[in-house]
Amino acid sequence: MNKEKRIMAINMNDFGGRTEHLMRHRYFNNRDRRYHIDWKYWAREVEKRETWNGLLEYILNKQPDLLVISEMLISCYEDIDFIGELENIGYAYLEECLPERGNYSLTMMFFRTGKPVYVNSPGKYRKNRSVICREGNMMICGSHFPYESDEVFLKYMEDFVLDSLSLNRDFLLIGDLNASDPTKENKKMVNKLLEAGAVDLWMAAGNDENTPTEAKYQGRLDYAIASPSFARRVKNVEIDPLLMNSGITDHAAIIVDVRSE
Repeated sequence: MNKEKRIMAINMNDFGGRTEHLMRHRYFNNRDRRYHIDWKYWAREVEKRETWNGLLEYILNKQPDLLVISEMLISCYEDIDFIGELENIGYAYLEECLPERGNYSLTMMFFRTGKPVYVNSPGKYRKNRSVICREGNMMICGSHFPYESDEVFLKYMEDFVLDSLSLNRDFLLIGDLNASDPTKENKKMVNKLLEAGAVDLWMAAGNDENTPTEAKYQGRLDYAIASPSFARRVKNVEIDPLLMNSGITDHAAIIVDVRSE
């Protein structure tokens, strides 16, 4: 008997709501000539409880079995125990995707059912941006592509997906791919994957390619891209703007319901 699994991905903007972005709180250090985040200010001055509670309520309503959260803040200065409160509502997490030290804005993967196994990010490069797991014969990659195209990162991700296609894996790439501009490398890479046989699940369901998933510029940044074998198991795909429209975050959630066996 086929079982159904719900996979959901959401970019939470580090719980800064629709307008407050972590990158607004950078400062330039003349010693190392690099930008740094003022983590103490971010924890002290930016109120996150309302956005966090809104996300928890949404999760309880949607009940995803596998949850990918990108731009998720992990900081020792925060009063909110984000991971602990998710554990309180029944979610475990892949420990390997948690960095050794805090003060990260990263992608994490949580699960309510099943026993997903962690898979190393391609090339182990910018590994906080992508989390990959294998569960049964499904491989799922939750990812947040850099806004400014990173050629090394994109090449690793492209090769990983193309390799999955060539091996006929049941594969899903889901998350904020920052791929709305056809002149930029992110979108070019997405198009290359589709030309190689990957399936844009939203488009395959007969939906508008330009459905906005991001509040500020109204672009489609968030995707669910699958191998053909995975696509055949999909029961439903949804772009849900509720969290975006309510100001909880600046992105829509991507939800995929799939037969898991």
